[in-house]
Amino acid sequence: MDTSRGWFAFALGLVISPAAAFLVVAAIIIGASPSGWGYAVGAVVTSVGLLTKRWRRRRGPTRAGLGILLLVAGARLLLADGNDLRTLRLPDEGRRLANRLVDERDGTLLAAHALLLAGQLPRSDARDFIPALEGAFDRLRDAQGLVATPAVATWLGLQSPDAFDAVVISPEGKASPEVAVVMLHGYAGNFAVYCWQMARSARAISALTLCPSVGPSGDWWSRQGEETLERTFTWLARRGVRRVYLGGLSNGGVGASVLAGHVAHPGLELRGLMLISGASSKAPPPRVPVLLVEGKRDSMMPARLMRDFARRAGRLATYVEVDSGHFAFLDKYETCERAIASWLLDRERDARP
Repeated sequence: MDTSRGWFAFALGLVISPAAAFLVVAAIIIGASPSGWGYAVGAVVTSVGLLTKRWRRRRGPTRAGLGILLLVAGARLLLADGNDLRTLRLPDEGRRLANRLVDERDGTLLAAHALLLAGQLPRSDARDFIPALEGAFDRLRDAQGLVATPAVATWLGLQSPDAFDAVVISPEGKASPEVAVVMLHGYAGNFAVYCWQMARSARAISALTLCPSVGPSGDWWSRQGEETLERTFTWLARRGVRRVYLGGLSNGGVGASVLAGHVAHPGLELRGLMLISGASSKAPPPRVPVLLVEGKRDSMMPARLMRDFARRAGRLATYVEVDSGHFAFLDKYETCERAIASWLLDRERDARP
């Protein structure tokens, strides 16, 4: 290796080494997934190979580190499929490779720790957030194995009404269900783990679960959000779905309460709304039955706002309040899942002749 190449390799090592150190520290803090640790180890070996003169000349450690990185990325590209959970780009049903490269657990837990350290999440709401999130990812892994996440494409700014990622979870034993649950995500983007948790309740009525993506802010009330929901309904109708339940989490609940009154498809009957930790105080009273699930200690979307929405909905409302904060859907998941499943079953019984 000549002098100029040696200095270039050394400079490249100086650039890579801080990122490698960050990955290792992050992996320790969050208890990273195997692929997360693989990326961290690969980055460390690569940077050490570039920074050490003797190894830089032989190039072995650098090649080994790059080989580890490529092996981890290749494994995720091949294996991140899930069992009955797919992350598709709609409406053409393609797939984005970027969504398969990173374990959703690693990025989500890292962001959650950072938000807590920065004081961006109220302690009253988030005191059980990290353990509950870890538990949710453990259950998702046990049920689905490796899955792709739409969060990557969301943060890369790739979501649009013409090409948006959606998590699609088929019900067991039904190739062409006539009923679907659409769930709108909240702030920070779409995550497979939340969609999968909703699908656990939707199994009670053998419904297809579909969770579309908009931007990181979860602004479903925007024109982009409205058009994305319209395209989602069109895609479902083409697949033979005839009845749909519209749900939303946090900002997604705000969006669902607003959009329910003016986004429709002639081939779909909107059977009800499910608003979890979020609803708009400016939305008109719903014309269909609505389930509201809320944490009584929620300071980000106060319970009084959800109770007020329930009062305005009158007899159409079913209000469930649990002893939690804003993240009730995670830390009280069993109670929330039972409430949603029971409500869906009641609605489907009413739909039968």
